[in-house]
Amino acid sequence: PDGNLGACGAPSQNSDLVVALSADQYAGGSNCYRHIGVHYQGKFVDATVVDLCPGCGSGSIDLSPAAFQKLAPLSVGRLHGVTWNFE
Repeated sequence: PDGNLGACGAPSQNSDLVVALSADQYAGGSNCYRHIGVHYQGKFVDATVVDLCPGCGSGSIDLSPAAFQKLAPLSVGRLHGVTWNFE
């Protein structure tokens, strides 16, 4: 995020626990500022929807660095086997 505005219209930082959703889940902005629970290998993070991820496939998410690091080191790159749901 680097302090830039997300598609929801508010700025966010890399240190914020935020997420971008695929176009299907973003739903034209109707899910802005909702929280999702993200699970990966026994770890959990609560993240706030602040952006659209145009390159994400349906059901895929793009976590901020801070949210990602709650689940795995950034060096992992991309996580497979993540589950998430709206809270």
